[in-house]
Amino acid sequence: MALASRSLLFAFLFTLMASVFAAAQTGSIRGVVVDTENGVPLEDVSVRLQGVGATVVTDEHGAFSFAEVTPGAHELYVSVVNFQLARRQVEVSPGTTTDVTIVLTKGAGTYSETVAVVGSSPGTRAGGAPAETHLDAVALQELSGVLANDPLRAVQALPGVTASDDFRSDFAVRGAGPHLTSFVFDGIATPFMLHTVQQIRDGGSIAMVSSEVLDAVSLRSGSYPQQYGDRLGSELEFQMREGSRDTVRAHVSVGAVDASAVAEGPLGREHRGSWLVSGRKSYLDLLISRLYPDRSLNFGFGDMQVKLAHELGANQRLEFSGTAGHSSLELGANEVTNPSDLRDAFNESALGVLAWRYTPSSTLAITQRVGVVANSFRNTARDGPVLDDGATRDVVYRTEWMWSASRLATLEGGTEARWTDASANEQRLSGTRFTAREHFDVPSRRIGGFVSARLRVGSATLAQGIRVDDWSLVHRTAASPWMEATVPLSSSVGIRAGAGIYHQAPDTAAVRGFRGTSTLGLSRATHTDLGVEGRLTGHLRWQVTGYNRNDHDLGRLPQSEIRLVNNVVVSASTSSLWVNSLSGYSRGVEWLLERRSERGISGWVSYALGYNRYADRLTGERFWGDFDQRHTFNAFGTYRLSDRMSMTARLRVGSNTPAVGYWTERAGVDYAADVRNTLRIPQYSRLDLRANRVFPRRHGRLTLHVEVLNLLGHDNMRVIPASVNRRTFEVNGLFESMLPLVPSAGVLVEF
Repeated sequence: MALASRSLLFAFLFTLMASVFAAAQTGSIRGVVVDTENGVPLEDVSVRLQGVGATVVTDEHGAFSFAEVTPGAHELYVSVVNFQLARRQVEVSPGTTTDVTIVLTKGAGTYSETVAVVGSSPGTRAGGAPAETHLDAVALQELSGVLANDPLRAVQALPGVTASDDFRSDFAVRGAGPHLTSFVFDGIATPFMLHTVQQIRDGGSIAMVSSEVLDAVSLRSGSYPQQYGDRLGSELEFQMREGSRDTVRAHVSVGAVDASAVAEGPLGREHRGSWLVSGRKSYLDLLISRLYPDRSLNFGFGDMQVKLAHELGANQRLEFSGTAGHSSLELGANEVTNPSDLRDAFNESALGVLAWRYTPSSTLAITQRVGVVANSFRNTARDGPVLDDGATRDVVYRTEWMWSASRLATLEGGTEARWTDASANEQRLSGTRFTAREHFDVPSRRIGGFVSARLRVGSATLAQGIRVDDWSLVHRTAASPWMEATVPLSSSVGIRAGAGIYHQAPDTAAVRGFRGTSTLGLSRATHTDLGVEGRLTGHLRWQVTGYNRNDHDLGRLPQSEIRLVNNVVVSASTSSLWVNSLSGYSRGVEWLLERRSERGISGWVSYALGYNRYADRLTGERFWGDFDQRHTFNAFGTYRLSDRMSMTARLRVGSNTPAVGYWTERAGVDYAADVRNTLRIPQYSRLDLRANRVFPRRHGRLTLHVEVLNLLGHDNMRVIPASVNRRTFEVNGLFESMLPLVPSAGVLVEF
């Protein structure tokens, strides 16, 4: 017995000493995974120890650990659906524990080693406009769609946004359409950059930038600071992301109608800068040829984006960002029957922005930008004559400064000079000959600037500013003041209010074109917003906003639509001139309930009730606006089921906008009318579902996207050019169906 006891004791001591010796010869890794925004711990994240093949999942505190790791260099692969794949090098020493913090970035965003602390109110920046919404990288990619990969279609799902044409990226906010909306790309205001066929009413469009290179998108619906000016409606700002400063990385994405690739990496040995290059090419023509073998139609597009960033020193930064693209349409002989029919078309656009930021102190920042924007297009008829062609070139110099005068006061200002050269030609078949209907080539310039002050008074924030612009095209100078206020009522409820006057000049064709009016003036809008917002929990917030916009002297081309006059069908005039004759209002209430969290459902539910109506002071007409939609319901939600799978749903329902023109309906039949915008497009309703599944690979990751558009199969309609029976006034072919239930799939491969 004694011998047996001694043997057991020796065995125990030997095992204990072996364990201690082994532990002394190995190390361990202990870490936490957090989100870039606010450093929130991420649960259910897969962490793989490369070389060994061991995998663990983070707990509710974002923590993970590996024991008995051999000393030396190791690489961690950190993966969770809807976040960028992260790689982290760690060094393990014998008998010690290596502590690491791994920061994950949402979507396809830039990998970062630091946590960026953002405003406490999700979806709205602190001290921002009363009605401002924000899309982060995950929401951008989920809403852009597998089929189209279009960030403008992501904007269509934002609260209060009206969009009812599945084939177009256009949208309206509070009754103001694209021609009244300001589009800003990396600090330079520019027209919407779209792949489209210009001068075609029933065509389609897609944004000339991929969602994979965007960091965020912000939409300001009304009463916002006028840093850019020259628009009456909302402001949409795109921010292009930087490339990775950690290591070279790339991914390839293949969708239903296009394929894209993104590559990025650090600049210099010290990684004080980064580069990013992205390219996208469609193969829509191959899809159309297989779906419709009897059609000879070829539409294609391609684009690319570039972003370079470099720190010149401790207080200087240099950036260059650019995007360029082209689209083309070709129709076969069986599609073109008349000499005046469109045979082929192309559209090209490019934007380049060079920015230099200088921060001489912690309280002063100065940014200067030089931008070049160019667009050209051409539409050709069956036998070769050019139907439409034109070009626009903008050169922009812009400087901005921000000075934190004290803890309670911040001053901001800037100036901008924009030189524009716009040209256009148009000809149409008249009898047996093509005759010119448009021809101009006009240079112009706009010089403006703004200054604003933001003051903190107790717990409230007050801001006032003014913008002054001078337009050479219309020989006008105008001042546009605005003001904002944020007043907390309690720790969880606050009021946001804003008001301002906004001006917009007509485009070159309306002033100097064949139907232009040299005395045409500025259009003006007065915005007023009042909103109440609050929090129900740490992640759930609500907001109610009432708004009113009064529009004055909007431009209109009279008699430009077919109509009924004294029981006679009158064709559209080709010789009437532009006039500032429209005035009206847009008013309503918007409700929003939003939840943003890494756990559970994240998204929003919104409803908007709006009225948009105009009166023509010359003709005496009164009619609803072209984008007047009484009821708008937008909802979006995403849910992460595990570290490898997530689900997304988007629902858009609208009572729909007018069928623009002089139409009416009787007993289910459409007729020409003498009152504008009385006939409505049938109700729009579309539910889209999407699933994302991650498949880890040895040296990367594969993500499968499956999407179903219009899951309920609702027959949504849009308006197209129609013919009118001049004897019975009956209208034929006014509506056409859009997307049926459409399944699609895509693959993202990360290296």
